[in-house]
Amino acid sequence: MKSRNHARFFLFALMSVVFCASVRFQLLVAADAATAAIEKMPRPQRLDAYTKAANASGLSAADRQVFIQGLARHAKDVSPQYQNTPLPWNTATWMSLLRRGWEAAPTDAGIGLALARLHIDARQYSAALPIVTALDKVHPDNHEVNAFQVFCQTTKDGAAVAPPAGPLKVFPLHFVVLTKNPAAHRVATREQCRKECDILNATFRTREGKELARFVFKGFSSYDDIKDSASALIRSGDATAPFDTDAVARDFNACKDRKVRDPEAINVYVFDSYNPQAKFGDLTSHGKRNSNRPYVLLDWERLDNKVQNAEAHEMGHAFGLEHVGVPGAVGKTSSNIMTSASENFGSGGLRDLGFSEAQAAVILFHAQRTYERLGLGK
Repeated sequence: MKSRNHARFFLFALMSVVFCASVRFQLLVAADAATAAIEKMPRPQRLDAYTKAANASGLSAADRQVFIQGLARHAKDVSPQYQNTPLPWNTATWMSLLRRGWEAAPTDAGIGLALARLHIDARQYSAALPIVTALDKVHPDNHEVNAFQVFCQTTKDGAAVAPPAGPLKVFPLHFVVLTKNPAAHRVATREQCRKECDILNATFRTREGKELARFVFKGFSSYDDIKDSASALIRSGDATAPFDTDAVARDFNACKDRKVRDPEAINVYVFDSYNPQAKFGDLTSHGKRNSNRPYVLLDWERLDNKVQNAEAHEMGHAFGLEHVGVPGAVGKTSSNIMTSASENFGSGGLRDLGFSEAQAAVILFHAQRTYERLGLGK
C-alpha cells in the first residue's frame, strides 16, 4: 500500500510538472504568435503594439520579455533628438519597460543598447554607464558598447557632447572619379572636390553645431587617370548589377593602385548609381567603416550637397553610424543626418539636423581608431 501511494504521489507530481511546462510553452507560443502579428504592422504601429503588450497585466515574465525585446528592436532607431517635433510616443514608458527587460537579462545587447541610447540622448550618462559596462563583459567587441562606455565615463550628466581634449582629428580625403559618364566629369572636378571638404566641415556636426572631426583635401584622380587601372574597384563606377557591399569592400581592400586608393586617406569615390527602375537616374550612395579604413561612394548628382545632405550622411556610415527613422517624415521634414526611408518610419526628410549625443559618441570613438588605422599623426 505504501509503495502504491508513493507511486501515485510521484505520478501526480510528474503530471503537475508536465502541465506547468505545457502551460508555459503555450503562453510562450502565444507571445511568439502575437509578435509575428505585430511584425506585420507598419513599423510605427509596432512600437505602440509592443508597448501595450509589454504593459499588459497578467503576463508571465517570459512573455513580457518577448514583447520588450520586440520594443527594443524598433525603439533603437528613433529618438527625440532626430526631429524637431515631439515623438508620438512616451519615451519614459519605453525606458521603464526596457530597464525592466535589461534587469531581467543584463546581457541582452538589443535591450541594453536601446535603453542606453535613450539615456545618452537624454544626457543621462550615469544611467547609461552601468548598462554598457555590464554589456561590455559579454560583448567586448561590440563597437557601440565600447563607444558608449568611453563616452559615458568622460561626460557629465546634462552636458552636450564636446569634442575630445586636444585638437580635432583631421582626415585627408582622396577623391576618385570612377564613372565614365561625361556629365559627371563636368561636375566632379578637382575644384568641386575641394568644395566637398568645405561642405563636410559645415555639416558633419552635432545638433548644437559642434565639430566632431575635420576634413581636408588631399588628392584627386580623374576618370582618365584611373580608367586603365588593374584595380577591380573601377568596375563600381557604372555597374548595373545589384550593389554588393561585400564585393566592393574586397575590391577596395585588395587595391594597390594609389591613384585609386590612397591608404593614408579616406577615399571618396564619385560614381553613377543604378537600379532597374530609375536606371542611372538612381541617386543611392554608400559609406562603409570597413574596420576603420573607411570609404564613401557618392553618386555624382549628389555632389554640392544637392540632395539630402549626402556627404555628411555617407560619412556618418563611414564612422560607424546606421540609419535611423523619423515617424511620419515627408520630404520637407527636418530630420537627423542619418534618417532614411529604408527604416519604414517615413521619408528621409531634409537630413538637416546634426548628430545626437549617442551618434556623436560612436563617431568620436571611431575617429580615434580610424586616425590610428590610417597611420595619421605620425
